[in-house]
Amino acid sequence: MENYDIDLIIPWVDGNDPEWIKEFNKFTPNAKRNVDIRNERYQDYGLLKYLFRGIEQNLPWVRKIHFITCGQKPDWLNINCPKLNWVRHCDYIPEDCLPVFSANPIELCLHRIPDLAEHFIYFNDDIFITKKTKIDYFFKNGQPCDYASFTTLNPHKKFCRIPHIVLNDIIEINKNFNINSIRNKYFTKWFSLKTPKHFIKNVLSIHYKCVPSISIRHFAIPYLKSTYIEVWNKCPEVLNNTIHNRFRNIYEDVNQWLFRYWQLCSGTFVPKANYKHEKMIRLSNWTKKNSLELIKNKYNIICINDDTDEKQDTNFKEIFSEIDKCFNFLFPNKSSFEL
Repeated sequence: MENYDIDLIIPWVDGNDPEWIKEFNKFTPNAKRNVDIRNERYQDYGLLKYLFRGIEQNLPWVRKIHFITCGQKPDWLNINCPKLNWVRHCDYIPEDCLPVFSANPIELCLHRIPDLAEHFIYFNDDIFITKKTKIDYFFKNGQPCDYASFTTLNPHKKFCRIPHIVLNDIIEINKNFNINSIRNKYFTKWFSLKTPKHFIKNVLSIHYKCVPSISIRHFAIPYLKSTYIEVWNKCPEVLNNTIHNRFRNIYEDVNQWLFRYWQLCSGTFVPKANYKHEKMIRLSNWTKKNSLELIKNKYNIICINDDTDEKQDTNFKEIFSEIDKCFNFLFPNKSSFEL
Protein backbone atom coordinates (compact mmCIF):
# COMPACT_ATOMS: atom_id res chain seq x y z
CA MET A 1 0.00 0.00 0.00
CA GLU A 2 1.26 3.45 -0.93
CA ASN A 3 1.85 5.46 2.25
CA TYR A 4 3.16 8.93 1.41
CA ASP A 5 1.78 12.38 0.71
CA ILE A 6 0.68 13.16 -2.83
CA ASP A 7 -0.11 16.71 -3.96
CA LEU A 8 -1.72 18.16 -7.07
CA ILE A 9 -0.65 21.26 -8.96
CA ILE A 10 -3.05 23.27 -11.12
CA PRO A 11 -1.97 26.45 -12.96
CA TRP A 12 -4.67 28.88 -14.08
CA VAL A 13 -5.05 32.28 -15.70
CA ASP A 14 -8.12 34.40 -16.34
CA GLY A 15 -7.42 35.88 -19.75
CA ASN A 16 -10.55 38.05 -19.49
CA ASP A 17 -9.28 39.95 -16.45
CA PRO A 18 -8.81 43.64 -17.49
CA GLU A 19 -5.82 44.10 -15.18
CA TRP A 20 -4.13 41.00 -16.57
CA ILE A 21 -4.82 42.17 -20.14
CA LYS A 22 -3.31 45.56 -19.33
CA GLU A 23 -0.19 43.92 -17.91
CA PHE A 24 0.03 41.52 -20.85
CA ASN A 25 -0.17 44.33 -23.41
CA LYS A 26 2.42 46.34 -21.50
CA PHE A 27 5.03 43.61 -21.92
CA THR A 28 3.90 42.03 -25.19
CA PRO A 29 6.41 42.47 -28.03
CA ASN A 30 5.25 45.00 -30.61
CA ALA A 31 4.40 42.32 -33.14
CA LYS A 32 1.74 40.96 -30.81
CA ARG A 33 0.50 44.13 -29.19
CA ASN A 34 -2.79 44.30 -31.04
CA VAL A 35 -3.67 40.61 -30.88
CA ASP A 36 -6.99 39.73 -29.22
CA ILE A 37 -5.56 37.54 -26.48
CA ARG A 38 -8.97 36.17 -25.51
CA ASN A 39 -8.89 34.20 -28.74
CA GLU A 40 -5.40 32.81 -28.19
CA ARG A 41 -4.25 30.67 -25.27
CA TYR A 42 -5.78 32.30 -22.21
CA GLN A 43 -9.49 31.55 -22.37
CA ASP A 44 -11.45 30.68 -19.25
CA TYR A 45 -14.68 28.83 -19.93
CA GLY A 46 -16.02 28.48 -16.40
CA LEU A 47 -15.29 24.75 -16.09
CA LEU A 48 -12.60 25.02 -13.42
CA LYS A 49 -14.98 24.35 -10.53
CA TYR A 50 -15.71 20.92 -12.02
CA LEU A 51 -12.01 20.09 -11.94
CA PHE A 52 -12.01 20.75 -8.19
CA ARG A 53 -15.25 18.80 -7.70
CA GLY A 54 -13.86 15.85 -9.62
CA ILE A 55 -10.68 15.83 -7.56
CA GLU A 56 -12.54 15.94 -4.25
CA GLN A 57 -14.96 13.21 -5.32
CA ASN A 58 -12.59 10.90 -7.16
CA LEU A 59 -9.15 11.53 -5.60
CA PRO A 60 -9.91 11.78 -1.87
CA TRP A 61 -6.36 10.66 -1.02
CA VAL A 62 -4.81 13.91 -2.31
CA ARG A 63 -3.12 15.81 0.51
CA LYS A 64 -3.16 19.30 -0.98
CA ILE A 65 -3.90 21.19 -4.19
CA HIS A 66 -1.41 23.92 -5.10
CA PHE A 67 -3.39 26.35 -7.24
CA ILE A 68 -1.04 28.62 -9.19
CA THR A 69 -2.03 32.05 -10.53
CA CYS A 70 -0.41 35.45 -11.02
CA GLY A 71 -2.54 36.62 -8.08
CA GLN A 72 -5.94 36.02 -9.63
CA LYS A 73 -8.57 33.77 -8.11
CA PRO A 74 -12.08 32.79 -9.18
CA ASP A 75 -14.86 34.52 -7.24
CA TRP A 76 -16.09 31.16 -5.97
CA LEU A 77 -12.73 29.87 -4.69
CA ASN A 78 -12.50 29.17 -0.96
CA ILE A 79 -8.90 30.11 -0.23
CA ASN A 80 -9.38 29.06 3.40
CA CYS A 81 -9.98 25.43 2.44
CA PRO A 82 -7.42 23.34 4.42
CA LYS A 83 -6.51 21.30 1.34
CA LEU A 84 -5.85 24.36 -0.84
CA ASN A 85 -2.59 26.25 -1.20
CA TRP A 86 -3.16 29.35 -3.31
CA VAL A 87 0.24 30.03 -4.90
CA ARG A 88 1.13 33.26 -6.64
CA HIS A 89 3.94 33.42 -9.20
CA CYS A 90 5.89 35.68 -6.88
CA ASP A 91 5.79 32.97 -4.18
CA TYR A 92 8.13 30.63 -6.05
CA ILE A 93 9.39 32.11 -9.35
CA PRO A 94 12.52 34.30 -9.11
CA GLU A 95 11.62 37.98 -8.91
CA ASP A 96 13.77 38.99 -11.89
CA CYS A 97 11.66 36.69 -14.14
CA LEU A 98 8.32 38.33 -13.30
CA PRO A 99 5.81 38.92 -14.69
CA VAL A 100 5.56 35.83 -16.91
CA PHE A 101 3.07 35.11 -19.69
CA SER A 102 4.47 31.75 -20.72
CA ALA A 103 3.63 28.43 -19.10
CA ASN A 104 7.26 27.34 -19.25
CA PRO A 105 8.71 29.41 -16.35
CA ILE A 106 5.63 28.52 -14.30
CA GLU A 107 6.16 24.80 -14.90
CA LEU A 108 9.95 24.68 -14.63
CA CYS A 109 10.01 26.09 -11.09
CA LEU A 110 7.38 23.82 -9.52
CA HIS A 111 9.88 22.27 -7.10
CA ARG A 112 10.22 25.68 -5.42
CA ILE A 113 6.57 25.80 -4.33
CA PRO A 114 6.52 25.99 -0.51
CA ASP A 115 5.33 22.80 1.21
CA LEU A 116 5.17 20.79 -2.03
CA ALA A 117 5.25 17.02 -1.41
CA GLU A 118 7.94 14.83 -2.98
CA HIS A 119 5.22 13.07 -4.99
CA PHE A 120 2.96 15.35 -7.00
CA ILE A 121 0.70 15.26 -10.05
CA TYR A 122 0.72 18.09 -12.56
CA PHE A 123 -2.63 19.03 -14.07
CA ASN A 124 -3.65 21.55 -16.68
CA ASP A 125 -6.98 23.31 -16.26
CA ASP A 126 -8.41 21.40 -19.23
CA ILE A 127 -7.98 17.99 -17.55
CA PHE A 128 -10.81 16.46 -15.54
CA ILE A 129 -11.01 13.42 -13.26
CA THR A 130 -14.39 11.84 -13.97
CA LYS A 131 -14.05 8.44 -12.28
CA LYS A 132 -12.87 7.07 -8.92
CA THR A 133 -9.13 6.63 -9.32
CA LYS A 134 -6.71 4.92 -6.95
CA ILE A 135 -3.24 6.09 -6.00
CA ASP A 136 -1.59 3.34 -8.03
CA TYR A 137 -2.95 4.90 -11.22
CA PHE A 138 -0.30 7.60 -10.69
CA PHE A 139 2.30 6.11 -8.30
CA LYS A 140 3.39 2.61 -7.41
CA ASN A 141 6.19 1.67 -4.99
CA GLY A 142 7.01 5.37 -4.76
CA GLN A 143 7.61 5.77 -8.50
CA PRO A 144 5.50 7.53 -11.13
CA CYS A 145 3.31 5.29 -13.32
CA ASP A 146 3.91 6.11 -16.98
CA TYR A 147 4.55 4.63 -20.39
CA ALA A 148 7.65 5.17 -22.50
CA SER A 149 8.35 4.88 -26.18
CA PHE A 150 10.79 6.39 -28.62
CA THR A 151 9.17 8.24 -31.48
CA THR A 152 9.99 10.90 -34.06
CA LEU A 153 9.09 14.57 -34.15
CA ASN A 154 6.31 15.59 -36.49
CA PRO A 155 6.94 19.18 -37.66
CA HIS A 156 3.35 19.61 -38.81
CA LYS A 157 2.46 23.23 -39.52
CA LYS A 158 -0.51 23.03 -37.14
CA PHE A 159 1.75 22.27 -34.19
CA CYS A 160 4.91 23.98 -35.42
CA ARG A 161 5.57 25.65 -32.05
CA ILE A 162 5.61 22.52 -29.94
CA PRO A 163 8.05 20.24 -31.83
CA HIS A 164 10.83 22.83 -31.63
CA ILE A 165 10.52 23.01 -27.85
CA VAL A 166 10.40 19.20 -27.68
CA LEU A 167 13.56 19.14 -29.80
CA ASN A 168 15.22 21.37 -27.20
CA ASP A 169 14.10 18.93 -24.49
CA ILE A 170 15.52 15.99 -26.42
CA ILE A 171 18.85 17.76 -26.98
CA GLU A 172 19.24 17.96 -23.20
CA ILE A 173 18.25 14.30 -22.86
CA ASN A 174 20.89 13.22 -25.36
CA LYS A 175 23.52 15.27 -23.55
CA ASN A 176 22.87 13.28 -20.40
CA PHE A 177 21.72 9.83 -21.55
CA ASN A 178 22.82 7.17 -24.03
CA ILE A 179 20.00 5.38 -25.83
CA ASN A 180 21.72 1.99 -25.63
CA SER A 181 22.25 2.40 -21.90
CA ILE A 182 18.56 3.26 -21.48
CA ARG A 183 17.56 0.12 -23.39
CA ASN A 184 19.97 -2.14 -21.50
CA LYS A 185 19.51 -0.81 -17.95
CA TYR A 186 15.73 -0.40 -18.11
CA PHE A 187 14.84 -3.05 -20.68
CA THR A 188 11.91 -4.45 -18.68
CA LYS A 189 10.41 -0.97 -18.37
CA TRP A 190 10.84 0.27 -21.92
CA PHE A 191 9.99 -3.12 -23.43
CA SER A 192 7.12 -3.98 -21.12
CA LEU A 193 4.17 -6.04 -22.31
CA LYS A 194 2.06 -4.04 -19.86
CA THR A 195 2.24 -1.23 -22.43
CA PRO A 196 1.92 -3.23 -25.68
CA LYS A 197 1.53 -0.26 -28.03
CA HIS A 198 4.74 1.28 -26.75
CA PHE A 199 6.54 -2.09 -26.66
CA ILE A 200 6.00 -2.34 -30.43
CA LYS A 201 7.18 1.24 -31.00
CA ASN A 202 10.39 0.57 -29.07
CA VAL A 203 11.07 -2.63 -30.99
CA LEU A 204 10.66 -0.74 -34.27
CA SER A 205 13.03 2.01 -33.06
CA ILE A 206 15.87 -0.37 -32.20
CA HIS A 207 18.04 1.08 -35.01
CA TYR A 208 18.15 4.59 -33.48
CA LYS A 209 21.62 5.64 -32.33
CA CYS A 210 20.36 8.48 -30.13
CA VAL A 211 17.04 9.43 -28.56
CA PRO A 212 14.99 10.81 -31.50
CA SER A 213 12.05 11.90 -29.34
CA ILE A 214 9.78 10.40 -26.69
CA SER A 215 6.02 9.98 -26.76
CA ILE A 216 4.09 13.01 -25.50
CA ARG A 217 1.45 12.72 -22.80
CA HIS A 218 -0.91 15.67 -22.39
CA PHE A 219 -2.74 14.42 -19.32
CA ALA A 220 -2.19 14.47 -15.57
CA ILE A 221 1.51 13.66 -15.15
CA PRO A 222 3.02 12.23 -11.94
CA TYR A 223 6.37 13.70 -10.91
CA LEU A 224 8.97 13.47 -8.16
CA LYS A 225 10.22 16.75 -6.75
CA SER A 226 13.68 15.17 -6.53
CA THR A 227 13.63 14.72 -10.34
CA TYR A 228 13.11 18.46 -10.74
CA ILE A 229 16.04 19.17 -8.43
CA GLU A 230 18.27 16.70 -10.30
CA VAL A 231 17.46 18.18 -13.71
CA TRP A 232 18.10 21.70 -12.43
CA ASN A 233 21.50 20.53 -11.19
CA LYS A 234 22.31 18.94 -14.55
CA CYS A 235 20.83 21.50 -16.97
CA PRO A 236 20.96 24.89 -15.20
CA GLU A 237 21.80 27.02 -18.22
CA VAL A 238 18.88 26.10 -20.48
CA LEU A 239 16.43 26.12 -17.56
CA ASN A 240 17.59 29.54 -16.38
CA ASN A 241 17.36 30.92 -19.90
CA THR A 242 13.82 29.60 -20.27
CA ILE A 243 12.46 31.00 -17.02
CA HIS A 244 13.80 34.42 -18.01
CA ASN A 245 11.77 34.38 -21.23
CA ARG A 246 8.63 36.29 -20.32
CA PHE A 247 6.86 34.94 -23.41
CA ARG A 248 7.25 31.51 -24.94
CA ASN A 249 10.36 31.34 -27.12
CA ILE A 250 9.97 28.36 -29.43
CA TYR A 251 13.62 28.43 -30.49
CA GLU A 252 15.23 28.56 -27.04
CA ASP A 253 12.78 27.20 -24.46
CA VAL A 254 12.44 23.80 -22.90
CA ASN A 255 9.27 22.78 -21.08
CA GLN A 256 8.08 20.51 -18.27
CA TRP A 257 8.21 17.45 -20.54
CA LEU A 258 11.98 17.52 -20.03
CA PHE A 259 11.40 16.36 -16.45
CA ARG A 260 9.07 13.57 -17.60
CA TYR A 261 11.57 12.44 -20.23
CA TRP A 262 14.28 12.48 -17.55
CA GLN A 263 12.21 10.21 -15.30
CA LEU A 264 11.66 7.78 -18.16
CA CYS A 265 15.30 7.74 -19.30
CA SER A 266 16.56 7.24 -15.75
CA GLY A 267 14.14 4.37 -15.21
CA THR A 268 12.26 6.25 -12.49
CA PHE A 269 8.84 4.95 -13.43
CA VAL A 270 6.57 1.92 -13.35
CA PRO A 271 5.23 0.92 -16.80
CA LYS A 272 1.48 1.22 -16.99
CA ALA A 273 -0.93 1.56 -19.93
CA ASN A 274 -2.91 4.49 -18.54
CA TYR A 275 -3.63 5.70 -22.07
CA LYS A 276 -6.41 3.10 -22.19
CA HIS A 277 -8.26 5.06 -19.50
CA GLU A 278 -7.68 8.56 -20.84
CA LYS A 279 -9.43 10.46 -23.59
CA MET A 280 -8.54 13.69 -25.35
CA ILE A 281 -11.42 15.52 -27.00
CA ARG A 282 -10.81 18.53 -29.19
CA LEU A 283 -13.44 21.23 -28.86
CA SER A 284 -13.69 21.67 -32.60
CA ASN A 285 -14.65 17.99 -32.94
CA TRP A 286 -17.09 17.75 -30.02
CA THR A 287 -20.07 15.48 -30.71
CA LYS A 288 -23.04 14.01 -28.83
CA LYS A 289 -20.98 10.83 -28.51
CA ASN A 290 -18.46 12.76 -26.42
CA SER A 291 -21.26 13.98 -24.16
CA LEU A 292 -22.38 10.39 -23.59
CA GLU A 293 -18.78 9.29 -22.86
CA LEU A 294 -18.53 12.04 -20.27
CA ILE A 295 -21.84 11.25 -18.54
CA LYS A 296 -21.23 7.48 -18.51
CA ASN A 297 -17.79 7.84 -16.84
CA LYS A 298 -16.15 5.78 -19.55
CA TYR A 299 -12.69 7.19 -18.80
CA ASN A 300 -10.76 8.10 -15.65
CA ILE A 301 -9.39 11.28 -17.16
CA ILE A 302 -10.75 13.46 -19.93
CA CYS A 303 -8.83 16.32 -21.52
CA ILE A 304 -11.02 18.88 -23.25
CA ASN A 305 -8.39 20.37 -25.52
CA ASP A 306 -8.84 23.99 -26.49
CA ASP A 307 -8.25 24.20 -30.23
CA THR A 308 -10.70 27.03 -30.85
CA ASP A 309 -8.40 28.64 -33.39
CA GLU A 310 -8.71 25.59 -35.63
CA LYS A 311 -12.35 25.98 -36.67
CA GLN A 312 -13.59 29.51 -36.36
CA ASP A 313 -17.02 28.57 -37.66
CA THR A 314 -17.69 26.17 -34.77
CA ASN A 315 -20.38 27.25 -32.31
CA PHE A 316 -18.27 27.07 -29.15
CA LYS A 317 -20.88 28.78 -26.99
CA GLU A 318 -23.25 25.92 -27.71
CA ILE A 319 -20.52 23.33 -27.12
CA PHE A 320 -19.58 24.78 -23.73
CA SER A 321 -23.21 24.91 -22.72
CA GLU A 322 -23.42 21.18 -23.49
CA ILE A 323 -20.17 20.41 -21.62
CA ASP A 324 -21.34 22.40 -18.60
CA LYS A 325 -24.57 20.37 -18.49
CA CYS A 326 -22.58 17.12 -18.60
CA PHE A 327 -20.26 18.17 -15.79
CA ASN A 328 -23.14 19.48 -13.70
CA PHE A 329 -24.77 16.06 -14.09
CA LEU A 330 -21.59 14.35 -12.86
CA PHE A 331 -20.75 16.86 -10.13
CA PRO A 332 -23.94 18.66 -9.02
CA ASN A 333 -22.68 19.47 -5.51
CA LYS A 334 -20.18 22.11 -4.51
CA SER A 335 -16.78 21.01 -3.26
CA SER A 336 -15.05 22.28 -0.13
CA PHE A 337 -12.91 24.38 -2.47
CA GLU A 338 -15.96 26.53 -3.28
CA LEU A 339 -17.62 29.25 -1.24
